[in-house]
Amino acid sequence: MEGSGPEGRTTGVRLVFPPQWVPLNPHFSLSALTGHLRGVGIAVDPWDLNVAFYRRVFTPGYLDYSLARAQNTHEFLQARLTLGRASGDRSREMGRLATRYFEIDKYLTTHREVWEQTRREIPEAVSVFDDRDRFYDPVHLVRAWVTLDKALELVSLPHHPSRLRLNDFSAPGLPLTVDGLIRFTEDSAENPFLAFLGSQVRPLLRGEPRLIGVSINSHSQLFGGLTLARLLCRHKTPRTHVTLGGNYFLRVRQTLLDRPIFLETFADSVLMGEGEASMTALFHALEAGRPLETVPNLVFSDEKGAPRFTFPQAPVALAERRLPDLDGLPLKDYFTPEIVLVTRASKGCSWQKCTFCDTDYGIQPDVRPVESVLAEVEHVRSRWGIENFEFIDESMDPAWMEEFSRRLQERGAGVHFFGNGRTEKTFTSERLEQMARAGLTMILWGIESGCERIMDLIQKGVDFHARLDILRAARQAGLWNFAFIFFGFPSETEEEALQTIRLIRDHRDIINAYGRSVFTLGKHSRIRGSARRLGLVDVIEDDQEFATTLSYRVTRGMSREEALRVADRCRLECAEAFGEPLWMLLRHREVIHLYLKEKGRDFMEGYRFPPEARQRLEELFQPTSPEQLGFGNLSTADSP
Repeated sequence: MEGSGPEGRTTGVRLVFPPQWVPLNPHFSLSALTGHLRGVGIAVDPWDLNVAFYRRVFTPGYLDYSLARAQNTHEFLQARLTLGRASGDRSREMGRLATRYFEIDKYLTTHREVWEQTRREIPEAVSVFDDRDRFYDPVHLVRAWVTLDKALELVSLPHHPSRLRLNDFSAPGLPLTVDGLIRFTEDSAENPFLAFLGSQVRPLLRGEPRLIGVSINSHSQLFGGLTLARLLCRHKTPRTHVTLGGNYFLRVRQTLLDRPIFLETFADSVLMGEGEASMTALFHALEAGRPLETVPNLVFSDEKGAPRFTFPQAPVALAERRLPDLDGLPLKDYFTPEIVLVTRASKGCSWQKCTFCDTDYGIQPDVRPVESVLAEVEHVRSRWGIENFEFIDESMDPAWMEEFSRRLQERGAGVHFFGNGRTEKTFTSERLEQMARAGLTMILWGIESGCERIMDLIQKGVDFHARLDILRAARQAGLWNFAFIFFGFPSETEEEALQTIRLIRDHRDIINAYGRSVFTLGKHSRIRGSARRLGLVDVIEDDQEFATTLSYRVTRGMSREEALRVADRCRLECAEAFGEPLWMLLRHREVIHLYLKEKGRDFMEGYRFPPEARQRLEELFQPTSPEQLGFGNLSTADSP
């Protein structure tokens, strides 16, 4: 049914995961969809271009390339600005070019030594993630993180104000509209992905695969993913069909239907929602020559060029999905000595009432049998030697997890895992102890706020006063408590926000770590429909058609700018209160889990970064601030 291309690459389906995403572990979309499609008889060739991108970027050669590009850009901008001054050009565009020029000038003149130092340091930094002993040595690991941060700062410089970080990509000033994305994806001045992705087009199209699926699951992937899709559409033959997929597109479906130019530019089709059934049907339709109208959950252009949505169809039940498959993925290239594989026991939220949330938009709740997850864990452990797992359920069900943990212990599986939790009273001491004995290291709790009024508006559905008792029970069971909080819910005052800071600061005996964020109004959040009725906001604007959030103005309480300042105050106060513990420097929850598994909670709580090592880092990367080095910086541990 499917041919085989050069170098053993199949030419049936190529699944591509583009930059930008944290390159620590294989993404769930690749392992799960590859496994399901292979399980139903379709040859799949998975490509993780995200980790390939970072392996390319973190090399002396790429830093040399970035320096040469920065120098050329510096000379070009200098000439443009000279002409602009002579002609009296005071346009916004000229101001943008001037900002880029001065940013580049700073690192080419005053701080030129940072380029040379980072170039020398980068091979050693990358090797830390391939070496178990040095990875579990905090001094080596923190120095490696800092070097990677600095490398990305320098790599981003020629594309200013675009900024690439290990956990994010931002393009300030770029409107998230179809027109803005079309402009960005062909703009080599601001698009740091363009050159690398251009080099991947020919290999991806080799052998004329029948179907190429580009997976875009987050805002940070949108820019690289659409850049790649556009390049593929420009160079492919009619035999190859390029489709886009991922939860992101479900949230902007109406924009796809309203703007024909999107499909004309970026793809032959877009899959809505979960891809197991839809991609299977799309591949078979292409192979058999059947019309695309027969494929469920698909947006495509009809014969007149008008975008159409075919028809909805329920996703494949979790119990019927095939086991994940990692064959073909570059497991040795991920930035970790031990893979932490994502899995799930359920999807959707059992509560479905939190007003701030839209993470379960378009997702039909479902629960897997315990036996199904046990089979997956044992398969992954025996086939690839992976013993660490992250459950991405909206919230782990206490009764389900107790049964899973008990049966894990009976089988002597010897694995370690962590996941999200709601502070429900059904998380009893006995259940938490059972989970800890089976290998649970950490629960990431949705604490949200320290203010009872805000929690009532959020409609979290947990006992405000009893939730700390549950954290205390988890602590006594030997677990690590990670608390998610956020600031700026509409009508929240500064004093109410300070209650949240005090909650974290004053309960360090049971809150081991935390991550903070600032409220955003999701297009599909439950509060959108009631915010005006409740008198919380007076203006809601959908001013960026490809964004998943809305602009708004509150009627009372803190503005977004004030909420950002309070969030920064939280960082400073809690950094002082926690005494800059190790977890602040580990940055990512997967790494915190690995350290808990390897070193234990006592090590995590007692370790302090040696002052002499900190001083060496500060001297090494002057003028980098201590916050940029990670000391007191909670930003990378904040994203859920």
